Amino acid sequence: MKKHFYKIIEEICNEEQINYKFLSKDWVIMLEKNGKTRFISGYKFDSNAHALGLILDDKYALYEVLNAKNIPIVEHNIVYNKTNKCEYAIGCNTKEYVENIFHKYDNHIVLKPNDGTCGHNVYNVTNIKELDLILEKMFKNNFSISICPFYKIKNEYRVIILNNEPKLIYKKIRPIVQGTGNKSIKELLLEFNPSYFINKLESEIYDRILKKDEIYEYNWKFNLSQGAKAEKVDDNELTEKLSNLAKKISEELNINFASIDIIETENNEMLVLEINSGVMIENYLNIYPEEYNNIKQIYKSAIESLF
Repeated sequence: MKKHFYKIIEEICNEEQINYKFLSKDWVIMLEKNGKTRFISGYKFDSNAHALGLILDDKYALYEVLNAKNIPIVEHNIVYNKTNKCEYAIGCNTKEYVENIFHKYDNHIVLKPNDGTCGHNVYNVTNIKELDLILEKMFKNNFSISICPFYKIKNEYRVIILNNEPKLIYKKIRPIVQGTGNKSIKELLLEFNPSYFINKLESEIYDRILKKDEIYEYNWKFNLSQGAKAEKVDDNELTEKLSNLAKKISEELNINFASIDIIETENNEMLVLEINSGVMIENYLNIYPEEYNNIKQIYKSAIESLF
């Protein structure tokens, strides 16, 4: 999964006379130049303040911060395990609390790990009887859970921002295919996003021929790591709108390097969905391999700014 990323970092370091070492099972890259030592951990660069990085990766904390800054963001509520008896958890760890939120949002919510990534263990819930079971399952591996209303999302975008300048903007397209009358679900999904689906459609259910104009939704989420694909944004007005919002967030929070996910609802609202302190452009490169040098330049500028 990190093949492009490692190759890019190695090339940059060799070109810029930066000594580098892969440590901690390749999770950490130590960079050294002119007596200075900097780190890349996962896809997180030594660019943002540590406290800010923790806030960006905490969905509820980020919601509280951006809401306090009057920046439009998807609503988040935090819930703790009922076994958590700490003072901060009081009132946010009961069945009644969760059910009240469920009803507040018209009986349609999304549950996700508060510090989760890539859309893993995210649940779309419309049945109150499922709530306890899902939360019990989620709390086996998570300290806290975020509860959001379900938004009718028209589009989702990602903005890569570096030193307060948007460097890359793209749209995420959900994995939905439309039948032609003579192609299987597997064939259509492979046409949609071959780099993702090449080894993921072994089940016989994908051999079914879709009727003409029949719609098949592989996933309700927009995660690139779960079948969605990246698409360039060519609309200048839209680009400016997304850029201005990303720059405002960057200025207000003093972000140096991050990826900002923004949704556009069916009511044409632009809301921040989340901000990732790690900048992964691997899936974009899988769709647009010709963009290799442009992506490399983004990472190069990020590394140069460390020194």
